[in-house]
Amino acid sequence: MILFLSKWFIKFFIKRGKLILDRKYITDLIIFVLLFLFNVLKNLNDGFKSEWFLYILISVFFVIRFMAVSAQVKNTLLNPSLLFSISFIMLILGGTAMLLIPGATNGNLTFIDSLFTATSAVCVTGLSTVDVPSKFTDLGKDILIVLIQIGGLGLMTFTNFFAILFRGGMSLRNHLILSNLIETDKPNTLFSILKKILFYTVFIEVMGAVLIYLFTHTTYTTNAYDGWMFSFFHSISAFCNAGFSTVPDGLFNFKLRYNYSFQLVICFLIIFGGIGFPVVIDVYHSFKNFLNSALRTLFFGDRFGFQARNLTVHSQLVLSSTFILLVSGTLVYYGLEQDNVLREHPTTYGKLVQSFFGSVTPRTAGFNTVDISKLTQGTVLVYLLLMWIGAAPSSTGGGIKVTTFVMAISNVVALARGKDRVELFKREISQSSSLRAFAIIFLSLMILGISIFLVSVFNPTLPLDSIAFECFSAYGTVGLSKNLTGLLSDNSKIVLIVTMFLGRIGMFTVIFGLFKKVDCQSYRYPKESVQVL
Repeated sequence: MILFLSKWFIKFFIKRGKLILDRKYITDLIIFVLLFLFNVLKNLNDGFKSEWFLYILISVFFVIRFMAVSAQVKNTLLNPSLLFSISFIMLILGGTAMLLIPGATNGNLTFIDSLFTATSAVCVTGLSTVDVPSKFTDLGKDILIVLIQIGGLGLMTFTNFFAILFRGGMSLRNHLILSNLIETDKPNTLFSILKKILFYTVFIEVMGAVLIYLFTHTTYTTNAYDGWMFSFFHSISAFCNAGFSTVPDGLFNFKLRYNYSFQLVICFLIIFGGIGFPVVIDVYHSFKNFLNSALRTLFFGDRFGFQARNLTVHSQLVLSSTFILLVSGTLVYYGLEQDNVLREHPTTYGKLVQSFFGSVTPRTAGFNTVDISKLTQGTVLVYLLLMWIGAAPSSTGGGIKVTTFVMAISNVVALARGKDRVELFKREISQSSSLRAFAIIFLSLMILGISIFLVSVFNPTLPLDSIAFECFSAYGTVGLSKNLTGLLSDNSKIVLIVTMFLGRIGMFTVIFGLFKKVDCQSYRYPKESVQVL
């Protein structure tokens, strides 16, 4: 407050048209006076002794300052990708401040642990340096689930729209920017798409919470209130692919590890959140057109109207690759672990559910129903691959994305066959998509290599395989750990914070926002070949 008051005095003396008090500084002056009165009267009046008055005062000041900064940001010409990254940083810092509220934790929470937990929640990772069920109070858990919800939908709703709407109103330019972010060629449908996303999110999370309550209220929770809080927390955490749990030992808890119905609900919540909102909207429109044609044929005798293309190439690619990864992951997990961690599940049905859960959760979810440290080396390697691949683009998950992985493989196959283009589902894929896929893969491997190197330097006594597992989990925003997170030094925690952040927003997004775009590409240089083999 003294800094703001000094700033006002300086501007007062150097400004040409001097005013006794500029209107934009009135709120700062009022809050300064209230803060001064609080310090003077807190020992004279019982009403001022409570620190809640100070918290409210600081919160109001923060909101006012935040609105002022937002008004300045909206007039800038920042790149949308840079605004997207900045909005994530602001959300993380806000979450860090909220988790430091004394009533949010049992005992003190260090700043680095608060920053790590807030980053993990906003980036929907699930890693934590503290024991979430015992460390955080009900208020702290409420803060966590709000951060998870905003962070999980940030790519398509809260963060992107919030960042772009900073620019003020929905002008034509804002419509075009948002349509590019959502990858739609119909800017006039932006709000319609947003409503569909929000409705889909709320519907899936509510249905998931209802099913979780039905399958757990008699075996885990003791009363209806705790049961519903447990259900909604885990439904939101699963749909957002966060992996946070309010249960000691997570879903490995003895009361939950054999509840196969509950685990299947968690699996499908993870899948529905990880396939991506563009795929959901595409499937919705295709089903709507099919149902409309079927009803008109059934009730009005019209000819059935077949669509030339029911789903886009992107949707077909995401759905097919997700199905293949889930099935192959389940079979591999079952084969590698049937004589290991699956032995405690006596029935074949239980083993299959555990194998399916083990195939789903590395795809950026982070829940575990087994002791991760007891997995075989082969399963750990499969987990590293699945964590690196991640979920679908524009979803609540992380990783390099399944489309990037399939595009890279398709490009390799095309080159091996002597083709100069990539073709999928009888469509030619643009060259920019292939180039972007290889750029994302290179950047991800570079980030992972640097992260593993730095953590191994800061914690030289920890095993390298556990460090690699932790870094892959952080970059893929997965949250699985071989019981290593709590043993990391502060420097290693900072490395993982940056890794989680880059894994969520994408290094390519950061570079795209920082680098200046080429204004003209009308010229071409003579071509020459470079040996790469």
